[in-house]
Amino acid sequence: MRPELDVDGDAAPPRANGELAFTEAWQSRIFATTMAACDAGLIDYDTFRDHLIRHVARHDDRHEEGGPDDYWAAWQDAFEELIAEAGLVGEAELGERATAFAEHG
Repeated sequence: MRPELDVDGDAAPPRANGELAFTEAWQSRIFATTMAACDAGLIDYDTFRDHLIRHVARHDDRHEEGGPDDYWAAWQDAFEELIAEAGLVGEAELGERATAFAEHG
């Protein structure tokens, strides 16, 4: 069962007309990858959500005006941190995969 995403608050993804809003293709890919990992039971969504809230706060602290790009960067940071903690990927492999992921535009 897919977790229900927050509609408001720090963990709520950007929306436009009620739909998730992505400004770059990588954002939709990191979202889909995270949801697939949750659906497969590789990571727990509530644990991910806790990481996400912490990373959103960090991004907000670094930028005066957090926008969709900051939110999705925080999402990526939270996902990468969680999969590393879960031992699903090593640090070197994570860097290689992140680079490959980014190169696909």
